[in-house]
Amino acid sequence: METMKVETIAKEIIKPSSTTPLDLKTLQLSIYDHILPPVYTVAFLFYTKDDLISQEQTSQKLKTSLSQTLTKFYPLAGRINGVTVDCNDEGAIFVDARVHNFTLSSFLTSPDFKALQQLLPLDSVDNPYEAAATWPLLLVKATHFQCGGMAIGVCITHKIADAASISTFIRTWSAMAKGDAGDAVAGPEFAAANFYPPANEAFKLPVDEKANKRSSITKRFVFGAYKLEELRTKAASAEAVDRPTRVESVTTLLWKCFVAAASSKPTETTCDHKVLIQLANLRSKIPSLLPESLIGNIMFSSAVLSIGREGEVEIEEAIRDLRKKKEDLRIMIQEEDGSSSMIGSKLANLMLTNYSRMSYETHEPYTVSSWCKLPLYEANFGWGSPVWVVGNVAPTLENIAMLIDSKDGQGIEAFVTLPEENMSSFEQNQELLAFASLNPSVLV
Repeated sequence: METMKVETIAKEIIKPSSTTPLDLKTLQLSIYDHILPPVYTVAFLFYTKDDLISQEQTSQKLKTSLSQTLTKFYPLAGRINGVTVDCNDEGAIFVDARVHNFTLSSFLTSPDFKALQQLLPLDSVDNPYEAAATWPLLLVKATHFQCGGMAIGVCITHKIADAASISTFIRTWSAMAKGDAGDAVAGPEFAAANFYPPANEAFKLPVDEKANKRSSITKRFVFGAYKLEELRTKAASAEAVDRPTRVESVTTLLWKCFVAAASSKPTETTCDHKVLIQLANLRSKIPSLLPESLIGNIMFSSAVLSIGREGEVEIEEAIRDLRKKKEDLRIMIQEEDGSSSMIGSKLANLMLTNYSRMSYETHEPYTVSSWCKLPLYEANFGWGSPVWVVGNVAPTLENIAMLIDSKDGQGIEAFVTLPEENMSSFEQNQELLAFASLNPSVLV
């Protein structure tokens, strides 16, 4: 199969259209921001051809509107300095690129994850891990296919942005490009350290020494609307299990398949406990204190499920346990009838205590992160809505599944990253394949 070749045409530094005021020159990171690994939160948006606008006009519109957007999102034009961001207006990276040997439709027929990485601007920095921790904080790459279609790859350091944050940024930028910014988009708030305690450089969490030294692979599994309804119905057939949500159903099935794939390895390499880490966006759980426009890592991360070396996962039981954890979190937030910072401190202490008890020698963590219900398919820069959206992190972490809505809003796409030896077992799991298709064509 022919390899896609992406050629960089130009690279520019885009600065905010207005200078950041002196009183906003330093942004404090929260403890949650600080403990995250040095990776980027990334999004890919694919658009079909617009015959009315040339590639040069498209790129110019993107750069001009990005400059205007950076005035609102001023920390993204700065640089990280320890546990703060120096909002110095140094600027973001914008890369213009071309694909000469592929059309957009041919790429989307069987989207290859390695080829997908070529649509990110990370080839413009020598060490992505170092770059994500220090410089630059925002990189964008606009790649034009030979048919006129386009991909926009956006990278924002995870030290500032979770999935909801990158969605807010893209929504604002696209509205600015289309001329709809006005009152349609609320101004972003950079106040994560007012919720979670401020970062402390002395604090460190346990580190997995083997991380990024193993050979991992990422594959795409698509749960179509019809099959997803079948999965939800099956999970609800057990006594005392109400009909689960789409995300609950997919999460528990993936967890079952993670455990089965890991158990197929030699037992001497298997940890005593496998744990499922789930990330919860707190904005929707405490809307009176946390606006949707709040930028930062406004998540609660916890081990929601655990199983021993010889255990097998039952989906119905896993859904009950997931719901119990969700209810525990709701009660904890409700009981803390205080300020935003009081709730944040309580949640931070709980997370850090729980994580400090886990050892990579005895616990094997798997993470499921849901981008579902984020309005990324509404990102219209003036040439229509995207035909496909992908969310992930870069460099890709291992033992992780990223869930995102299909374009119809009914199905779910899961991007699963596992060690190669686990993936070979995982992708052949018959229960998984009864509900999910492995990398089907993206319908445009």
